[in-house]
Amino acid sequence: MNALARFIMAGPGQASLVAAATAILAILLPPLAWISGGVIALVVLHLGNLRGLQVVTLASVGSMLLGWLALGSPVVVLGIVLLLWLPAWLLAAFLRSTVSLGKTLQASIVLGVLMVLLVHLAFPQLQTMVTADFTQMLGPVLEQQPSEEVRQQLQQAVDTVIRLLPGVLASGIVMGAVLSLLLGRWWQAALYNPGGLTKEFHELHLGRTMAGIGLVLMVLAGVTGADLAIMLVLVFLMIYLLQGTALVHSIVRIKQLNRGWLYGFYILLFLVPHLMVPLAVLGITDAWIDYRRRLQTN
Repeated sequence: MNALARFIMAGPGQASLVAAATAILAILLPPLAWISGGVIALVVLHLGNLRGLQVVTLASVGSMLLGWLALGSPVVVLGIVLLLWLPAWLLAAFLRSTVSLGKTLQASIVLGVLMVLLVHLAFPQLQTMVTADFTQMLGPVLEQQPSEEVRQQLQQAVDTVIRLLPGVLASGIVMGAVLSLLLGRWWQAALYNPGGLTKEFHELHLGRTMAGIGLVLMVLAGVTGADLAIMLVLVFLMIYLLQGTALVHSIVRIKQLNRGWLYGFYILLFLVPHLMVPLAVLGITDAWIDYRRRLQTN
């Protein structure tokens, strides 16, 4: 990965090539989208906002050519620019300006909230528009299920995703941009400031104000069941999942535990994804309890 980072920093042409190629390949292997966005973040963080826009422009031209050759249409590039590169560019520019990972993640929550409100207000009939497509796409999968009970559970899950689609999309886009930002910051630290990201991540705090808003929304969503409140909670939980993860990393460092505990933590999170919600809630409560300070004083 360090060799790839050095290649990216060799010039705008190299950076644009990596960003464009990984963006197109992400259609087949989605995690490559984070690498594509990470390229933009790295360039912005180290070389500036304008250089980042230059790479976005060059990569867009390259992606149009690749998209036309591979997919027969360059239209897919518009989605790549709007949903992948611009969010990564915005967050990287904000981090470069504030030099604060915590404030940048707060800004990512605001960005996600704005996305939810924009889609919810601008496309009020979105649920009706996508229901037919989802039904057609997942119909064969539902028919292959062994029992009626399983089919009903899957159908309920699909209906929930459709109902909360603006929140699902916004939280996914924001989380992708944040992961791209962290990758770009990791590359920058590895090349020019070894250990810099580790220190930032261990000390990550998102503040009581944002945590308080998140708690209010969670209570509102639980009491009213309003779709808009639930969608906004999705955005908060996605980002506070990182706060909870940073807390786990800090605990391992403070207690001087073997790194195997971190490997076990990620394996457990992969095997039991439902643990993401309590982990995010743990991140929210850290705003008041400050677990790290308490552990250091004990």
